[in-house]
Amino acid sequence: MKKSHIIQRTDSTKQALVRGALWALAMRWSVKLIGIVSTAILARFLSPQDYGIIAMAFIVVGFTDALLTNGTAAALVRIENPDNEVINSAWTLRLIQGLAAAFLLAATAPWIAQFFKEPKVEQALWIISAGMAMLAFSNIGITLAYRNLQHTLEYKDVVITKIVSVLCTLGSAVYFLDYRALLTGIMFGFLAEFFLSYYLHPYRPRWCTSKIQEIWHISKWLLITGMGNFILQRADQVTAGRIANTREFGLYTVGADIGNLPTGELGPTITRPLFPILSSLQHDWVQAKAVTLKTLATVNTITIPMGLGMAAVSSQATLVILGPKWTEAAVFVAGFALIGVVNYLTGPLNTLMNVAGHVKVQTKIVWLEFGVFALLALLLVKPMGLVGLMLARLVAGLFHSGYMAVQTSQQMKLPMTSILKCYARPLSGALLMYALLAHTGAWSSSIFLDLCLKVISGMAFYTGWILVTWRLSGMPQGIEATALDFFRSKFAKRVGHL
Repeated sequence: MKKSHIIQRTDSTKQALVRGALWALAMRWSVKLIGIVSTAILARFLSPQDYGIIAMAFIVVGFTDALLTNGTAAALVRIENPDNEVINSAWTLRLIQGLAAAFLLAATAPWIAQFFKEPKVEQALWIISAGMAMLAFSNIGITLAYRNLQHTLEYKDVVITKIVSVLCTLGSAVYFLDYRALLTGIMFGFLAEFFLSYYLHPYRPRWCTSKIQEIWHISKWLLITGMGNFILQRADQVTAGRIANTREFGLYTVGADIGNLPTGELGPTITRPLFPILSSLQHDWVQAKAVTLKTLATVNTITIPMGLGMAAVSSQATLVILGPKWTEAAVFVAGFALIGVVNYLTGPLNTLMNVAGHVKVQTKIVWLEFGVFALLALLLVKPMGLVGLMLARLVAGLFHSGYMAVQTSQQMKLPMTSILKCYARPLSGALLMYALLAHTGAWSSSIFLDLCLKVISGMAFYTGWILVTWRLSGMPQGIEATALDFFRSKFAKRVGHL
């Protein structure tokens, strides 16, 4: 008798979405806060060149991973009630792909180092490939936990792994004082992730190939889309790594990380539980579309002001987080804060199209976006350098968002007016907030105090704008209504216990 490892979901859709978003928020921000503290400390020990070496290596690691391993986990989530045979086949396929990726990475390391004109990248790739080979054998139970909305287990896995990696990096930074500290932390993070996957989840995978064809049928388009997304998201870094030295590349990549900090964490946090929820609503597309629009409104209400706010205070944030030797990264912090906003403008629509099976349409959009980026990069890099690359990313992302909105409206019979309403109030309020913060000069002689005052003032202004315009627009569905329902239910429970 075949056994299913799927837990029945008893929560309502709204409760599941809110609960999942809160757990994802806790998970991602726990990781990010640990990372911020780590970066703030390490930036005083390590140079932009050290970060540049590891960033160059991870461009190739990410591409190899996207080329060979993406799609299997998503396919397993989409399959309804997978049994042991399906789960084990998914693990086997991921194992084969992971080992192939590790081998390819190690074999091409010398040529990659020559491409980036940095010999130290070769050693870094050999070490990282060994860690990737080990991770290929990790437990697929973590994917089952995500599918079953077991958020506590996911939280423990991700946060403990991050803590181990950061502690090892900080400890070795005092000894090495160079990029080897980052490599040490990465390898210990791989080890922690591998052992935790078996410690935290009871499922024990076995070699099985009987259902690989079924899984591959679903995952191949997800893989192609994922590869296109990765190429698009990292093409600027590949070009930057080629045309810039390690110091300039370190400024570019670290600036991008800091700039993406608000939106890069909040966007995926809110949309992450949407995929398994929409997968369970494939029998009711009316409700699925309603959930998607509500999530779209929620995402943009949060990410648009966060990105524009970070852009407005980029100079102060760079000095406070990274220190004075990273001042030149401020322009990249501002630019990538805006890119982060653009990247998640249509995140929930992407998820809806994915679940509905319109993966070919998504693939087409991704590769068209890459074409737009490549054309703009050719025009802008020579006169503007790395800033031109950043602008090419921004405009290409706007193209993607607009085209995705149009295609979702057509393919899913979703009115364009309903989609556009999700952007109107957040965008107008965020632009006014940006003008307030960016064009009023310094509010204090202390950089740290100036940053704090502007962050608090921006939050207060934007929150007031959203609440007032929400009331004036008839209190539509969105984060405001969700928050109100959440607090009402909590209040009712407390009153009921009295």
